[in-house]
Amino acid sequence: MTDPSRELPRKRARTALGVAAGLLFLLTGALGLSGRSDWNPLATVPEQTAETIAASAVTVYVSLRAINAALSTAQEIEVGASVVGQASLQPLKVLEPVDDTVERVADAVFLVAAGAALAAVGLAPVVSIGLVVLGAALLGRFSLGRSPVLSRTVKPLCDKGIALGIAVGFAIPSVFVLAVWVGEQATAAQMSAAMAELDAVAQEANFLIGAEVDEAEAVSPAEEGDAGVLGWLSSRISEAGDSVSGVFEQSGRYLDAAQVFVEEADTILRSSLTIIGIFTLRMLVLPVFLLWGALSLLRTVLRPAGAR
Repeated sequence: MTDPSRELPRKRARTALGVAAGLLFLLTGALGLSGRSDWNPLATVPEQTAETIAASAVTVYVSLRAINAALSTAQEIEVGASVVGQASLQPLKVLEPVDDTVERVADAVFLVAAGAALAAVGLAPVVSIGLVVLGAALLGRFSLGRSPVLSRTVKPLCDKGIALGIAVGFAIPSVFVLAVWVGEQATAAQMSAAMAELDAVAQEANFLIGAEVDEAEAVSPAEEGDAGVLGWLSSRISEAGDSVSGVFEQSGRYLDAAQVFVEEADTILRSSLTIIGIFTLRMLVLPVFLLWGALSLLRTVLRPAGAR
């Protein structure tokens, strides 16, 4: 049998501890909502984690856009020559399907970066609101909840507030950081391989942008005058012949480059989808799974003993 003389000091100690914790959480949340959450690890650590994901996604987005710009520029390259008439062709128009695929994948990566940036901005206010709710619920639970008149109404409401505050103020940021860390450890090798493949293709894309038509060497007017009319006519005929042969030579070079990019289309798509899948796993799948488990455990702990 419990000794009433010992039980009363314990209840008072629990009440004092609960009120102190409520005041602490309420003050912490209020300071966070006023923009002073830099010292709160529950807000700063998830923010830094989300910023890291956003920076990685932006790096991938820039690489994809570099490939996209290279392919778009390459499609507009015209190779032509003129002797009596003039003819030109765009040998790299065959890259248009690859270009469209890269553009769509880049847009998807941009959505991932935007989501991470939104998380980086919104986690601190969300955590602060959770701490405010938790603090207010604790104060209500250990002060008004002990009143015989208000106990039936206030106590269930405060219990729900405590559960919500713990979930929002503690579970969400902690689970997010843990899930991202686990995802990084589990997918580090796949991420490095996919990034290396994209970087290699981006280098080929930059090379393709630089593969422009070689300009003919200019001849100074003094040299033309020294050569005379026959020399000038001979040089022009020679330049026309070189231009005609250059059309086929450059066209072949561009078509070879186009063939390389057509072959790399699978690599671009596979690497990009791998990166998108990794980001989705880190930011969505693992956090939701771990949060579901944490909330289930929290409901079990907070459930009354008679209802278990």
